[in-house]
Amino acid sequence: MKGEAGRDGSDAVRRRGAAVTRRDILTAGGTALVGLTLSGEAVGRALTSLAVQNAALPGVTTLSGAKKPVHVPAMGSRDPVAHSLAESLFWLDQEFEHAKFFVMHMPSPDLDPQRRMVLQMQDSLGSQLSKVRKSGSTGGNLASFNRPTIELVRRFLDLKLQMEKAQKAGRLKSLAWPTFFEHVALEGERFAKRLEKFSAGKVEYERNEVVDFWSRIMADHADFVAHLLDPEERALVQKAMQTAGAWREMKGGSKEKVDDSLDSLIAFKKTAQAGVEAGQIKSIIHPLLADHVLREGLKFSDELKRTA
Repeated sequence: MKGEAGRDGSDAVRRRGAAVTRRDILTAGGTALVGLTLSGEAVGRALTSLAVQNAALPGVTTLSGAKKPVHVPAMGSRDPVAHSLAESLFWLDQEFEHAKFFVMHMPSPDLDPQRRMVLQMQDSLGSQLSKVRKSGSTGGNLASFNRPTIELVRRFLDLKLQMEKAQKAGRLKSLAWPTFFEHVALEGERFAKRLEKFSAGKVEYERNEVVDFWSRIMADHADFVAHLLDPEERALVQKAMQTAGAWREMKGGSKEKVDDSLDSLIAFKKTAQAGVEAGQIKSIIHPLLADHVLREGLKFSDELKRTA
């Protein structure tokens, strides 16, 4: 696989007079070809994210690199309040988008009852996100501050699991795979558990847990991309499937292997996002979904930096 990527890269470099497309970059894999179409400051943006302090939310910073900001605690922070705020701001927004994706995959009028349930949940998630943004918290009321979010996320989790079961059994005729429902259920379950830990004052990130959880998520993302690409994008489909397989085998991987693989995947996602938005890649990938999975890659990268 590495040899194939190297040959593709060499072929692209030899085409001095030809424009190198985003498809070339994606099929070559890794970050090696990013510099062929991006240079200077643009390369830095493709591979790194800058943390910016959020003055309105003490202890919370935002990472650049995606269309929407990624909220994280200030690096080195041991403050459970800052961790709770950052986690809630990030995941409530992601959960809001999960609901939006569900609606997109539920044709009307056939699935109007299910659409109404999801739209109600989406409204609740948006309302809770607004409350978190406006209210903030202090250490003294942290548990009560987190409780409404935990309860809401668990209600959404129950709905996701019900829909996964119904889709598997053929009772729900949506356009979402059972695996997609399962995927977002895993994310919601971890979000709720993280808030419970923060409420108890525990802010540690354990490396094995972080790598195992996010490796599954990154593998799913690659699988989803492979099945949302136009069938004619054969090289990209193959690359996405190879990437999914590599992440499913990442459990127990060395620090260098995980870090390098994640840098390459984030570069891949950024290039894919640009290609989807520019219409240079044939797919049914919604631009919001492309940015959504990129943000989760950036969140994974941030958590890795915090592990012991």
